[in-house]
Amino acid sequence: MAALLYLVVLLPLLSFKICSGTSPWQTMTTGSRIRGEDHDKVFLISPDSTFSCGFHELGTNALTFSIWYTTSTTDRTVVWTANPYSAESGYSPVNKYGSRISLNHDGNLILTDTNGSTVWESRTSSGKHTTVALLNSGNLVINDSSNNIVWQSFHSPTDTLLPGQNLTKDTRLVSGYHHLYFDNDNVLRMLYDGPEITSIYWPSPDYNAEKNGRNRFNSTRIAVLDDMGNFVSSDGFKIEASDSGPGIKRMITIDYDGNFRMYSLNASTGKWNVTGQAVIQMCYVHGLCGKNGLCDYSSGLQCRCPPDYEMVNPTNWNKGCRPMFSTDKKQSPEDFTFVKQPHADYYGFDLSSNKSISFEACWNICLNTKTCLSFTYKGGDGWCYTKDLLYNGQVYMYFPGDNYMKVPKNSNSLISAISKKESLTCGPPGSEVMLGSASMYGTKKDNINWTYFYVFAAILGALELLVIVTGWYLFFEKHNIPKSMEDGYKMITNQFRRFTYRELREATGKFKEELGRGGAGIVYREQAIAMVKIAFSCLEERGKRPTMDEIVKVLMSCDDEDDYHPAYSY
Repeated sequence: MAALLYLVVLLPLLSFKICSGTSPWQTMTTGSRIRGEDHDKVFLISPDSTFSCGFHELGTNALTFSIWYTTSTTDRTVVWTANPYSAESGYSPVNKYGSRISLNHDGNLILTDTNGSTVWESRTSSGKHTTVALLNSGNLVINDSSNNIVWQSFHSPTDTLLPGQNLTKDTRLVSGYHHLYFDNDNVLRMLYDGPEITSIYWPSPDYNAEKNGRNRFNSTRIAVLDDMGNFVSSDGFKIEASDSGPGIKRMITIDYDGNFRMYSLNASTGKWNVTGQAVIQMCYVHGLCGKNGLCDYSSGLQCRCPPDYEMVNPTNWNKGCRPMFSTDKKQSPEDFTFVKQPHADYYGFDLSSNKSISFEACWNICLNTKTCLSFTYKGGDGWCYTKDLLYNGQVYMYFPGDNYMKVPKNSNSLISAISKKESLTCGPPGSEVMLGSASMYGTKKDNINWTYFYVFAAILGALELLVIVTGWYLFFEKHNIPKSMEDGYKMITNQFRRFTYRELREATGKFKEELGRGGAGIVYREQAIAMVKIAFSCLEERGKRPTMDEIVKVLMSCDDEDDYHPAYSY
């Protein structure tokens, strides 16, 4: 009788095969399950051992059901996760103790938490002969009794696309508030879907599909990464890996900073290297520094808050900034003033726009509009943009305008106009940024403002004349030329002598002598020439322009008088 009772208790337990051994499965059959307590063991492994599947530990007592690259020697490189995802909190984990991954007898693959609640399921009902396998491609598949695929992870991607995996009109990659997807016009786009606003930032929303090099007239809506390192989309977009070729493990990922990048695995180090990316100028990514925040290129890629604002969450710039002052309806325009933010703008979401008006008129428009939080004024043509929603803030030294933040007159920001900057870990800085409101810019690439060209040419000519005069003076003063030789040089008064570059360089001590002083400090010839060369290089076609890294290095070297050495040439 005791033996019979023992069998009654034991038989239900035997109906499930529990993965608790040291060897991972290559196939999971109905009635099998894996426990959260065994999270340190691999659940499934692909035949070539490239990919593994099982419980992935997010933190203390927090697990997800995931797939990852087995061959990466760094932290697990997760490529797919079953748990529900939220832009605010990320993946919803299950408890380490009592959670289960089970393949039920009806063919449904299910993830349950400690309390038995269903966190995720495949919603398949393929019967008792159902199997689950992890393919060499990284695709987790559920097969019915006829070996037909009834469900696969490739059809429900998270933030990563593997070689051979299609991105279609029915799928998208998501990371935080950023999405990579096919729009209704058949164009592959990236979208910021934040708590308050939704805006497309790639390709450039200032141009139509054709000007962005895309083809709207296709009905396939498909993009795929091949084994050679080519990511090709049906709308004509393509990225080729910098290390293109066979035999390299790759993936496409939309990262938390809103850029999607191609990664290649270095077999010798086990680390992933960026070998291609969609957005070069990172400040162009919407929502990167959150509401009211500013993406700043002036000294490396950084986020900062405007004057009299502070970070909402010191550990997450996506949350943006909030004002440190309060306002009420009783306050009049006389209670406010503006603080200048040089070369800054909040792209888009204009309250109003006016052309050919004075700075004072622009100031008064925003001052007398209660909902206006700031305005951007572009000199020259007098463009005025008032703002009531501050997103996509950018600071770029070549932007031909300034932003002015409305603050109370008793604000601390009137003492210190530039707030503290914080580093932003989000990839390499870009080579150029499109700033300002959309109508600030034309749509023709060949449009060049020749006024700047003539000004630069005039400055260069004046500098050359100053250097010649300085060199002549120093040559006589330093070398103390005898009277007998001095007469020979008086020919200069009758016939202008052309100095060689080497003579001038020696005469001026390698151009270390001052050309003059002013409010901006001491000016040296090589510094001035380096600055002019930068200006000329910015008029080149896009492919020939210097990168932001190169420009910053030149400008930093120009500011350092002791260590100044012009090491760059355009």
